[in-house]
Amino acid sequence: MSAKNGERPTVSTFKILLIFRIINAITTRTFFQADEFWQALEPAHLKAFGYGKLTWEWEHGLRSYAFPLLFELTYRLVYLVSSFFRVLIDACTTPIARYLLSKGCSETHVKDLLKIFYELPEVLEYHGVIYAPKLVMAFIAAVGEYYTIQLVQKLYLLSLDKSKDSKASRLSKIKKFALVLTLTNFFNSFIITRTFINSFEMVLTCVALFYWDWTGGECIQGFDFTKSLLIGIFTCLQRPSNAVIWMTLGGFLICRLVQQQKYDRLAYLLLKLFTVFTLTVLLNCIIDYYFYGELVFPIFRFLKFNFTSPLSNFYGVSPWHFHITQSVPITLGLSTPLFVYGLFAPSSKRKYSSVFIDPMLQIKFIIFAVLLSLSYLPHKEFRFIYPLQPFFTSIASLGLSKLADSYNPKSKMVRELVWGFPFISIFAALFLNTFNEAGVVSVTKFLHEIPTVQSVGFIMPCHSTPWQSYLHRNDIKDLWAISCDPPLHLLNDPDAYNKLPHYMDESDYLYENIPSFIHKNFPPVCQKNESEDTKSYSHQWPEYLVIFEHLKYGYFASLLEDSPYVEVYRGFNSFFHWDSRRQGDVLVYKILIEN
Repeated sequence: MSAKNGERPTVSTFKILLIFRIINAITTRTFFQADEFWQALEPAHLKAFGYGKLTWEWEHGLRSYAFPLLFELTYRLVYLVSSFFRVLIDACTTPIARYLLSKGCSETHVKDLLKIFYELPEVLEYHGVIYAPKLVMAFIAAVGEYYTIQLVQKLYLLSLDKSKDSKASRLSKIKKFALVLTLTNFFNSFIITRTFINSFEMVLTCVALFYWDWTGGECIQGFDFTKSLLIGIFTCLQRPSNAVIWMTLGGFLICRLVQQQKYDRLAYLLLKLFTVFTLTVLLNCIIDYYFYGELVFPIFRFLKFNFTSPLSNFYGVSPWHFHITQSVPITLGLSTPLFVYGLFAPSSKRKYSSVFIDPMLQIKFIIFAVLLSLSYLPHKEFRFIYPLQPFFTSIASLGLSKLADSYNPKSKMVRELVWGFPFISIFAALFLNTFNEAGVVSVTKFLHEIPTVQSVGFIMPCHSTPWQSYLHRNDIKDLWAISCDPPLHLLNDPDAYNKLPHYMDESDYLYENIPSFIHKNFPPVCQKNESEDTKSYSHQWPEYLVIFEHLKYGYFASLLEDSPYVEVYRGFNSFFHWDSRRQGDVLVYKILIEN
């Protein structure tokens, strides 16, 4: 992690970031959005352990496997470690048993002790499956923030007037500003260690931006620029929307070379771009071939679903200003005023010979271009703009630097408040990471610990809980949940825009009329003999039934009143929830006698 254009952050900086993010990751035990589990961990678990469930995106080849591959390798390492302990325990238990018996220990006590030993590899494997991906994401997050700090320093050096400013005079301060702003950013603490492709995308963007040639073509022949191209293109293959960033930066670079009439360098740039693009696409194709077993190009299918068809509207439509009025303030958090100040304050003490080499102008243009392009899409989520975080941090850090130059409070108490105020974000994120929506995760751990389970059914909005990446047991014969697949049959339908609003998935039918749905899709819950009813049903009542408390009071309290089901688990889930269907605790019912 070298830096040619700025003072390199010390190793201790990375250690601080890594330790902070490990704690952040380990204490995160709540649910934010389903993609955290279903689009990264679940396909990796299926590939590593041979069982799991794929969502429709994976079944139809809309996603690249590069990000889940990291977790597959992690799972395989966990399995190897647990297998090693199995072999070790098998080899050691007999001598240990003989020794204990020779010392007068009872045979019963020895058997109980050996049972604990034999269970250790299974316990180790399960906790490895849960926590090893968290540690991987903590490391990835720390790398991203490390390079964000380097990027801020690099941009700060580029903004200095070399004739008046000392290079090292303010580097320690700008580094401290960037470190504090990234660590105390609420959205970082809430999402950066979660297994979202957007977190991975943001980190890759940070690294590629640092290695980018911000001089207008002076460094395109160096290996650092090659790394930037490779990482940037690779990121675009994972998330096509990331291409807006690199097309904008590339446009500025090409315009600068044309402006200087350096056509030989432009030809070299295009040749390097073609070479790196080809190699990167080839690498990504190999990874995707490994997962799908055939040559697929997920990027084209992703673009078709999200950009050339209305089917992405199935997951919700937001107003055009959503990213400006909601995503940006939430992503920035308490540093929003600093960002606004840095955005409109003079960006540099240095006079640039061309607008095409002004880095702050490029950054502002990228922010505008990304927000404009993503605002055009009807379906919007906060995390979609997360790759802009290094730009936000850079502008906010430089804004804070300008404020520190012009205003330095004399009061010690005021200074402490100024520095302490951002840390409120950490406590807010800690609350959401550890308490709110914890029940949908803890219920899977409860189900994992039950010795014998024949069947489990989740009657709740689809993808409300993790799946085998947290259950981690392949002995459940019947494991099902209410589905919500989009209307893929409308993908090539010219009348899809008109038909989509009328489409209803299984989850929609459930909550439109709960009694009617249960009557049509389930046999009578108190039926003692299945042969009494010759009607075929899409679902059978499971041994363990999982629902939200909202559904209990909506219908299930009366339905199960005289049934063989009894409540065996109640897990607190949330103080509040935006979706009324997911309100209340998570309940588990067990059927005590056969119908």
